[in-house]
Amino acid sequence: MMLCRTLLVAGGIIGLGALVGRVDSSLPILLFPMTAFICGIIVARNKWRIDRISLAISESGRNLESIARGHFDVSAQDAHIPEITSLNDAISHMSVQVRETVENLQLAAQRDPLTRLPNRAHFQYLVERQILDHEQQDLVCALLFIDFDGFKVINDTLGHRVGDQILQMASERLKLATRVADRVGRVVQDEPSVPTAHLSRLGGDEFTVFLGDIQSETMARKVAGRVLRVLAEPFELGARSIAAGASIGIAMWPRDGDNYDQLLRAADTAMYHAKQQGRGRIECYSAVLDEEARASAELEQELRQALAENQFVLHYQPLYDCRTLQIASVEALIRWNHPRRGLLLPGHFMPMAEKMSLINDIGEWVLSTAVRRISAWAEDGLRVKVSVNVSPHQLRQMEFVALVKASLHRWNVPPELLELEITETSAMKDVELAADRLTMMRALGVSVALDDFGTGYSNLASLTTLPINSLKLDRSLIEHIVDHPDARTLVQTMIGMASGLGFKSVAEGVETGEQLEMLSVMGCNIVQGYLLSRPVDEETLRKLLDGTHSGPMFNNPLGKNL
Repeated sequence: MMLCRTLLVAGGIIGLGALVGRVDSSLPILLFPMTAFICGIIVARNKWRIDRISLAISESGRNLESIARGHFDVSAQDAHIPEITSLNDAISHMSVQVRETVENLQLAAQRDPLTRLPNRAHFQYLVERQILDHEQQDLVCALLFIDFDGFKVINDTLGHRVGDQILQMASERLKLATRVADRVGRVVQDEPSVPTAHLSRLGGDEFTVFLGDIQSETMARKVAGRVLRVLAEPFELGARSIAAGASIGIAMWPRDGDNYDQLLRAADTAMYHAKQQGRGRIECYSAVLDEEARASAELEQELRQALAENQFVLHYQPLYDCRTLQIASVEALIRWNHPRRGLLLPGHFMPMAEKMSLINDIGEWVLSTAVRRISAWAEDGLRVKVSVNVSPHQLRQMEFVALVKASLHRWNVPPELLELEITETSAMKDVELAADRLTMMRALGVSVALDDFGTGYSNLASLTTLPINSLKLDRSLIEHIVDHPDARTLVQTMIGMASGLGFKSVAEGVETGEQLEMLSVMGCNIVQGYLLSRPVDEETLRKLLDGTHSGPMFNNPLGKNL
C-alpha cells in the first residue's frame, strides 16, 4: 500500500509538470493505469497472505481444542510465512509439554508416593481387568493380603522416618519375592511357571499381591512363604538392625469371591486370623473365618459399649504370707459382667481390647478403680495393699506415670499401698525403657513386681538394673516342684537369687498343700493360688479381710491361677 501511495504522488507531480509545460503531457495518462495495475497486484498478494494467516489461526484453534480433549497429535499448516511457522512451533511445543504433564499426573495418580508401587485404586483396576479377561477361561487366581507384625511399635519407638525407610526396603523385597518389575502392571517372567503378578501398597503397612494364571492354592502358599522369608530378614539401617515380620491371608478366585471387593475382604479376614494364631503365619480363607470375623466385629462393638456403660468389675485374689498364712496383699483382676454371657475372664476380651487400642483406656479404669477401693477400705479401717497389672502399652506411655500420681493424689492413698506388676517379657523387650519408667514409679513411692518370671528369656544381669521389689515366679515353675528334683532346684535357686538381690519372692499357682509346704521350707516369702483362695468379688474379700468368711480357706480346685 505504501508503494501505491508513492506512485500516485509521482503521477501527481508529473501531471503538475505537464501543466507548467515542463513535462510531456502524455506521461500522466500512461502512468495512472500502470499505478492502478501495480496496486491491484499488491492488494491481491496481501489478501492471499491474510487468508493463509486466518486459515492457520483456525487450524491452531482446532489443535488447541484437540489438546484440551487429550489428543496430542496436532497438524501443522505448510507455509513459508514466518508468523505461521512460529505459531506451529509454539503449539507443537505446548502439545509435548501438556502430554508429559498429563502422563506424569496419570502416573502419580496410579502410584503410592512412598514406595512407587501401584496404589489401591490402580491395583483394583488391574485386578478387575484381569478377572474380566479370565472369566471365559478355566483359570485360578489368588490375592495375598500382607500386613506387618508390630509395625506400630517401630513407628512409635524409632519414628515414622525409620518406618518409611523400612516400607521402601520392604517394597523392593516384595518385588523380588513376587517377580514384579518396577513398572505399573508390568511383570517379569523368568520362568514359565511364574504367574502374572500385580503388587500394591494399600496404605500404612499393608501390601497386596494378585497372582493371575496360578495353578493351585499350593503355588499361592509357596509365593506367600517366599514373601514371609524376605520380610523376616532384618532391615539394616545404618548401625541399626531392625527385625520385622508379617502375616499373610490368601483368597482364591473364583472360589472365595467373584469380584475384587469379595476377594479383598476374604484375604483380609484370613490375614487377621493368621495374626490371631500367633503372627508370622499364612492362612487361607474359609467360610468358618467369616463367622469368626462376625463374632470379632460384634465383640469389638460390645467392648466399646462395656467401657462406656461401666460393665467391667474388679475381682481380687489374695496373696498370703508363706509363714503365717495371713493375707499380705491382693491382686486386682478385671472381669467383664457381660449382659448376655455373664462374667467373662480377661482371656475372652483383652486380646481384642489390645487390637482395638482400648487397652490403655481399660488399664486406666482398672488403676483408678483399684486406687478408689484402697481409699474406701482405708476409711473403713482396712489397710490393704493392692497390685495392678500394667500392660506393655501402658508402660510405653509417658502419661502413665502422671496418671498413677494423679490417682493417688485424688483419692488420698498412701503410695506404699499400691503395687504395679509388669511381665518379664514386656520388661525385657526394652530394659532401658522399663528401668526408666519403673524408676519414676518407685520415685512416687509405689512398689513394683516382675510378674510371670521364668517364662521369658531374661538376661539375669538386667535384674540388677530394674528397680523392682518383688519377683513373682510363674506357675509353670511351681507345678512340678514336688515330683521333679530339677524343678525343685530351679525354684530354690530363684528364691535364693531374689533374696540375695533384696527382692521378695512370690510363688504363683500354688494348688496343693505339698507345694505350699515345700515353698515354705525353701524360704519363699509370699504365695498365691487356688489352694488358698480363688479371685473373689469385693464383698467376699471384705469378709476374708475381716476374718468372717465362712467358707474353707483351702479350696484345692483343679484349674489354673488367674
